[in-house]
Amino acid sequence: MNFNPIMLAIPFFFLAMGIEIWYDRYKQTKLYWLNDSITNLSAGTSQQVIGIFLKVFTLGVYEAVFANFALFNVPHVWWSWVVAFVLYDLCYYWAHRMSHEVNLFWSGHVVHHQSEEYNLSVALRQSWFQGIWTAPFYLPMALLGFDTTQLVIVGGINLIYQFWIHTELIDRMGFLEWFMNTPSHHRVHHGRNPKYIDKNHAGTFIIWDRLFGTFQREEERPVYGITTPINSWNPVWANFSHYEHIGAQLQNAPTLSDKLKVLFYKPGYDAKMAAYHPIPDVSRDNYEKYNTTVTPSVNYYVLFQYLLLTVATFPFLQFQADLGWTEKSLIAVLIGLTVVNFGWLFEGRTWAFRLEAARLVVCAVAACWLLLPLAGGIWLAAAVGVFAMGSLVWWWRLNQAYSLT
Repeated sequence: MNFNPIMLAIPFFFLAMGIEIWYDRYKQTKLYWLNDSITNLSAGTSQQVIGIFLKVFTLGVYEAVFANFALFNVPHVWWSWVVAFVLYDLCYYWAHRMSHEVNLFWSGHVVHHQSEEYNLSVALRQSWFQGIWTAPFYLPMALLGFDTTQLVIVGGINLIYQFWIHTELIDRMGFLEWFMNTPSHHRVHHGRNPKYIDKNHAGTFIIWDRLFGTFQREEERPVYGITTPINSWNPVWANFSHYEHIGAQLQNAPTLSDKLKVLFYKPGYDAKMAAYHPIPDVSRDNYEKYNTTVTPSVNYYVLFQYLLLTVATFPFLQFQADLGWTEKSLIAVLIGLTVVNFGWLFEGRTWAFRLEAARLVVCAVAACWLLLPLAGGIWLAAAVGVFAMGSLVWWWRLNQAYSLT
């Protein structure tokens, strides 16, 4: 199953973000910070790449259950798509809710909540490993006879719907607030205020939260992020930080029973104390967001490099099925190296400026190796060379500015 509705929506995602950024600048609402937004988008880009490898497991398990244990054979007719969408949304609610209420599962979802801003770029901040922990929640659909194609398509539509609700520019929406997930409802979900924690898990229909007791109306404006911020622009570390935290918790858990509680109790459980840490109170008046300052030239450089990364990654995601696993793995490693160095550059790390030159050379060589066998590949390789040389010159000037050479 190679069709991915998300790929069709990506250009519209960026168009919508462009409109929101323009409005943000026009109204001076300060909804976007470049370091945060690029980190969000880098997390999303790398998640799509990692997903190429993980879907072998996640979709493979679903297909195996459907092929061997399905009770019915649901046809592809209009009503079955409607039923599939509603069932998927119900499964999503429970997968999402458990991703907040089980510490191990939270490690696969926390990435999406780490941003301390709330704008459309946050919608694309996705975890690499969440699909591993949430995949079992959709298996009831396989048992009922909804095939993998239906799962992927309705799942993609569900995720596309959730994109637009990540905004502060849309207030309450009247009667829709009663049964649809809206920006107001989802702002609550991203809030770290104690009253907002673990509320409004809906994907499309807020009725599940109203039905199962997890609904919270938006009252004061939320403070966004997680209760223990990672204070980093590194999207790779963002995906592993909570696993390290769990590892430390397991070391401090004296018995097997305590270790299991660390894994399957809610986040915040302390095995040594046999109690939950209290959720710290927070308000917008006393909370200082994580931020780092670099020169505008570094910001512009990283933005330009991210645009190049996007231009290169989009066709890779479209045609990756035609590549071997060696080529896929090489590209995935280079993308991972690229996005992690973006984070280090934003943090002003000395080694990031030195590493950047090697990254540019290695990426250019790898790109030429992959492109030259293609029809017209020599021209594409030449274009890569031009951009690589231009980037190296820009990098050298940045080095001079930071007195690193």
